[in-house]
Amino acid sequence: MTQYNDTQHLTSNEQIPIVTVNNNPNTTPATLWLIDDDAALRLVLADTFEDAGLNVISFTQAQAAWTRLNDVLQQHEAADQLPDVILTDIRMPMMDGLSFSDWVHQHFPKLPIVIMTAHSDLTSAISSYQTGAFEYLPKPFDLDDAVATIYKAINYQPNLVVLNHSIESNTNVSTDTKEQPANKPNVVKSARKSPKAAENKAQEKPKPQTNNNPSGIIGQSQAMQTVFRAIGRLAHSPITVLITGESGTGKELVASALHQHSPRAQQPFIALNMAAIPHDLIESELFGHEKGAFTGAATTRQGRFEQADAGTLFLDEIGDMPYSTQTRLLRVLANGEFFRVGGQQPVKVDVRIIAATHQNLEALVKQGKFREDLFYRLNVIRLPLPPLRTRPEDIPALATYFMQRAAKQMNSAEKQLHPTALQVMQSFEWRGNVRQLENICLWLTVMATGDTVMVEDLPPELLETIPSLQEPHPLQNLSVKEATQNQQHSDGVYSPHQDNQNNQNNQNNQNNQNVQNNQVSRTNENQNWQQALAIWAEQSLQTGETDILQTATPEFERVLLKAALNHSGGKKIAAANLLGWGRNTLTRKLQQLEITASDRQDN
Repeated sequence: MTQYNDTQHLTSNEQIPIVTVNNNPNTTPATLWLIDDDAALRLVLADTFEDAGLNVISFTQAQAAWTRLNDVLQQHEAADQLPDVILTDIRMPMMDGLSFSDWVHQHFPKLPIVIMTAHSDLTSAISSYQTGAFEYLPKPFDLDDAVATIYKAINYQPNLVVLNHSIESNTNVSTDTKEQPANKPNVVKSARKSPKAAENKAQEKPKPQTNNNPSGIIGQSQAMQTVFRAIGRLAHSPITVLITGESGTGKELVASALHQHSPRAQQPFIALNMAAIPHDLIESELFGHEKGAFTGAATTRQGRFEQADAGTLFLDEIGDMPYSTQTRLLRVLANGEFFRVGGQQPVKVDVRIIAATHQNLEALVKQGKFREDLFYRLNVIRLPLPPLRTRPEDIPALATYFMQRAAKQMNSAEKQLHPTALQVMQSFEWRGNVRQLENICLWLTVMATGDTVMVEDLPPELLETIPSLQEPHPLQNLSVKEATQNQQHSDGVYSPHQDNQNNQNNQNNQNNQNVQNNQVSRTNENQNWQQALAIWAEQSLQTGETDILQTATPEFERVLLKAALNHSGGKKIAAANLLGWGRNTLTRKLQQLEITASDRQDN
């Protein structure tokens, strides 16, 4: 028997709920195969899923799990040894998670796989769904969310009888060839070669994706992860998509990504902005015209629908389309047919429609400016894009990307953003969204002096809003030295924006005179916690301490945990909701931080 690199974690028999396939009470607990080369994360996940009522078998690498599945495929092991769901990482030695998922999907199509990765970009999301993954989990993720995802995968999976039948049929197909049963080992050999070939492909692809970023869509925030998941799920579908969002959020980039990763990728992608075309020319632009259809129509001309045949037509700012044209568009969406302007014969096309708008189409329908039936035709799948101001954590990566691109465009050296300047940019409202940020980075590349962009190098529109944006915490976006200096003169900087808190600010200004002594012990209740934390961090670094984040994080979590538990009267579920955690996460934190009931009461 083949030796496996796996470890089975037995579930506890003390008050642990048992999870079964399709919630069948008469079956054994569902089995999860957990594949990750990170030992610490593997241990945490195994404990979590065991507490959730699953039988967990851990693998240190995908190669070991593949070997075991291949033995089932070749009937060296019984089919009842198959798991009910697999959770795997992407980047691992010997065999990556994507090639493993692709192989499993080919040979065990009924077996759901959930892919997790720390490289949570658009490429990883799309690649995961293309390999047949049930779901995609970007790290870091909440443990309760992971448990919920695994539950969905288990309940989604058909029963094992159907799965066993598919295994038998797959085996018969593999061996039912013109050659003799000696061909059976060839199946194993080919199966063993295919993951390596897929692994080489998987290793070749990430390089241009990481360096060149062909899609131009960047984001690590939860909002963008939702967008990535949607693109991954919708890319291979011909279904109509309506992209909504403010101007500058990247609607055309998303539409282009949907096309590039679809089966129509080799066909035309035609983008048309409804707001940029005169109303009397829109029908001719969309549907084309026959020779002599109107004055100046000297020849027959194909419209955008014909040009996009077998491909994708992106209709931007669909809310600006004239009402009369909406009727003709509705016919195309219904049966794929239209007439050229002045034409007598219908033209048949196969076009995927992706529409986008920054307007509220429901409001336009109520106002009678947009056809209700067309709205429902377009609104099959709605994909909302988040504004940039709601995901400031994505600004550093976006700014770096745009600064690099601007440097290449201007044929100049790339400039770096000072951390303080970057913090100011993260606090900005960005009404123009990503497009405005791109323009700012181009402006900085041309106008800023030196290799490092300082706060004073930022354009006026960013500098003018700093006081108002920092009103709640005047010092949170400044360095400690700047905070120490500016705190003593806060009346002249911030008081115009603090009319409602003049008395409190006067008291703050008096107390903050002592900040220059850099004594954390003198920080009183009128000072904000960010300032106290900044002073502590600088003091620790000046004394030669290292790993200060590892020191501060447990203390920070301990304070918040105790406060939430006291506020909730010791009720864990209520405290978890206050903190935005799941119950399992809170329980794990209590154990890690060794917080007891007496600690909560003393606090």
